[in-house]
Amino acid sequence: MSAPHHSPIPHCGGTVRHRLLPAALAAAALVSSLSAFGRAAATTNPPPNPIVTISATDTTAQILAKAAVVTPNSQQLAWQREELTGFIHFGPNTYTGSEVGSGTESPNLIQPTSLNTDQWAADFKNAGFKKVILVAKHHDGMLMFPSAYSSYGIAASSWDGGQGDLVKSFTDSAHRLGLKVGIYLSPADLHEAQSGGRYGDGSTAKSVTIPSDTSETVDGKTFTFTSDDYNTYYENTLYELLTRYGTVDELWFDGYNPTNRPQPYDYRDWFQMVRALQPTAAMFGGPDLRWVGNENGVARASEWSVVPQTGTADPDGTRSPTFGDTATDVASDARMTTQSSYLAWSPAECDARLEPTWFWHPNQAPKTLDQLTAMYYSSVGQNCQLLLDVPPDQSGRFDAADEAALAGFGRQIASTFATDLARGATVANDTGTTSTAGDDPGNVVDGDDATAWQPTGTTGSLVLDLGAAKTFDVVALQEDIQIGQRVETFAVDIWNGSTWQQAASATTVGYKRLLQLSNPVTASKVRLRITGSRSLPPAIATVGLFYDGRVFDLAAGTPATSSSTVYGGVPTRAVDGDTDGTWADGSVSHTDSQANAWWQTDLGSSRRLGSVAIWNRTDCCSDRLSDYWVFISDQPFDTALTPAQQAARPGVWSNHQSTKAGTPTRLNVNATGRYIMVQLSGTNYLSLAEVQAFAPSTDFSLSASQPMASVPAGTGTTSTVATSVVLGSPDAVVLSASGLPAGATATFSPATVTAGGSSTLTIHTAPDTPVGDSLVTITGTGSQDTHTAQLTLSVTAPLLTSGGVYAIGRAGTGQVIDDPGSSTVPSTQLIVYVGNGGTNQHWIATATADGGYTIKSSASGLCADVTGSSTSPGAAIIQYGCTGNANQRWYPVATPGGYGLQSASSGLYVGPGGTVNGLTVLTQQSTPTAWSFARVG
Repeated sequence: MSAPHHSPIPHCGGTVRHRLLPAALAAAALVSSLSAFGRAAATTNPPPNPIVTISATDTTAQILAKAAVVTPNSQQLAWQREELTGFIHFGPNTYTGSEVGSGTESPNLIQPTSLNTDQWAADFKNAGFKKVILVAKHHDGMLMFPSAYSSYGIAASSWDGGQGDLVKSFTDSAHRLGLKVGIYLSPADLHEAQSGGRYGDGSTAKSVTIPSDTSETVDGKTFTFTSDDYNTYYENTLYELLTRYGTVDELWFDGYNPTNRPQPYDYRDWFQMVRALQPTAAMFGGPDLRWVGNENGVARASEWSVVPQTGTADPDGTRSPTFGDTATDVASDARMTTQSSYLAWSPAECDARLEPTWFWHPNQAPKTLDQLTAMYYSSVGQNCQLLLDVPPDQSGRFDAADEAALAGFGRQIASTFATDLARGATVANDTGTTSTAGDDPGNVVDGDDATAWQPTGTTGSLVLDLGAAKTFDVVALQEDIQIGQRVETFAVDIWNGSTWQQAASATTVGYKRLLQLSNPVTASKVRLRITGSRSLPPAIATVGLFYDGRVFDLAAGTPATSSSTVYGGVPTRAVDGDTDGTWADGSVSHTDSQANAWWQTDLGSSRRLGSVAIWNRTDCCSDRLSDYWVFISDQPFDTALTPAQQAARPGVWSNHQSTKAGTPTRLNVNATGRYIMVQLSGTNYLSLAEVQAFAPSTDFSLSASQPMASVPAGTGTTSTVATSVVLGSPDAVVLSASGLPAGATATFSPATVTAGGSSTLTIHTAPDTPVGDSLVTITGTGSQDTHTAQLTLSVTAPLLTSGGVYAIGRAGTGQVIDDPGSSTVPSTQLIVYVGNGGTNQHWIATATADGGYTIKSSASGLCADVTGSSTSPGAAIIQYGCTGNANQRWYPVATPGGYGLQSASSGLYVGPGGTVNGLTVLTQQSTPTAWSFARVG
């Protein structure tokens, strides 16, 4: 698994530019002089301003004004313009079927019989990707290049005569084809975490020179660091990668750690090496780029690149987002408070997989074109770079299905955005809007993302006159991020000949925003209204209009057949676009009176269908269409079957209507299919005015944040499942999970969300849940569409042994859960107290059938209990006679710094809840407290 995926750090164009006030200006001046932040005439771009500090005395308005002037550094700006990056995972897991590995696999496993890195590079380039990142070392620790510092790598395989260097083959191919190159080097290392290894060995840091092998020195560049054994090893291998393979454009520092061993990382030293040896490279998990929070290629509906941080405001240092990586809101106005110490330009990278897994495994199908296209709009189209993994198979090639999927995706995106219908438009300020000097409306259609239109206020409108009526269904917007990201809300209107009608609206823009309209619109004039901007006037670099080729009545003009034809009512009348429903105008298809009469059409290919509309006759005989079935399938129908038999076939979507069809009767489908059939129950004539099939008119995106640590058996972990509206109005989405390992359960809170909302997924493993990786699929089902997201659940050895005795400590305090005074009285409220080793601070954990534990005092023999089975926060945690009821069963759930103790009955957590008689008592809380478990018996 490539999860970051959490890290604890985790072109100039035109002559008129925007000069900003220096970041060092006092916060008061920032607010009182907002007019100075307009795009005043200047001959150069303002310098990058990626870090702005927050003062403890700043008001919200002052912090927002500071946020409005944070801008990308040169590495970030170049990175944002790439938009599409490929990802390649290849290694021992390709041959074992694992996603994480153990670190003990033999290098000789790796035997690519027909390695073709030229194919990798060409396939990505032809699909429109600008850069490709290769995994040079995954969490198993095996190096995909020869190293002077380890024999655990591809060069130890018999493949290629022991001279294997996958990194060289890949980088040579990429550079030859003009692709940028990225390198992933996992900080976690399961091989070095084995007995005798350097990972977490407790060694003392000492002064070292990198590279340690002086023969490895390139251009006389060396580094002196104070490093322990593992950091020295990591720095040496990083040096090799940064000096052997030409230009490197991105370094990927993954924050996932499956070793369950503590190991400090010398991030600042690593970043120093990158800046010195590859100065144009952007760093993921470092000072430049952040993880979007899920592995599904989906950005937030409001994705800000300016993110509040804690810690030291070092432009080349670590990043620590105040609200983490996975929250649904990490950077809105509400997050701009003195809780943070500084603001950083920290754009999101959206990683995702073409196949269900990061590494190739047999018999896996790639994502469909519809899924990939939706991912593009949810990532690139929402201010995020898409990082798409395509895994080579055991022969060292992309398999044919993956190649076809990647090529189809590339063709679709290239076709959609080949012609900008706004180019050449006449653009002017709308009535009541003025623009800053030199920042004219026409800049939005000049094709340059570094020139822009800027209104003089935080709201304003411009009008594009297209010169003639044009049809489009995608609107593209860009801000000139070289002066900042500011747009908070906007709307797009079309002129219908007499008045303006709103076609779409959204929140943030950033580097790029793509809006898919629910239906194509035809208009000669388009208006952009900026309805909200963060403190300062926005700078809109691009307004683009595109048509993506979607046909909305997918059945129109398709070939149709029927069980018979009488009176000239040919079956194609039901797909001719005429819904009038009268025989006289030739709009009705007609069969003879027969048993189970049918009509069907072939859409030509499998299509994603949101709904169908069945149009009845309007002249006479409408009662005939009163007991009928509608079927959809990817396979041709067997017309000899009865409706009930047809509905029972695998893969057939069916709907039985027992009342008279309307004009029309609309049915939500939420299925894919190529063939559509309408069939009567019983014997009668079948008359149809029209059958229409539609792509979804309401759609949503779905993402699930990746758990950030391995999960010991018998504990739980949480994930944020987030949705956003893609098309149409918010829709109800029902959530479910599959692919869980044995003994694990999943609960959603809530189980149904309205698109645009989020849910907390809690996965509980049982003490006997098998150790290993499981790919968990999250499914969201709406009225017209279904989407899935995936996360990898890595289960390790159990945290608790049933019958074991533990001291349960409150992380970082020296305090433990305590039976006060060794009381044996039921209903005594439990406390936290300084650890003293007494038996009243020892607790026996006993596994329960539902995967939880009872927790019994060694001193009293009574069990930890939620008083009265309360479901309210603040209810006391007491000791009581052991009953095994749900209010005495507890789930350890991973939380930063330890594990929360969650009640099986209430879903709330054990935590300090105030003082009674000077003692800190335990109550149940809405948020988890971090506890640790130390075995004492």
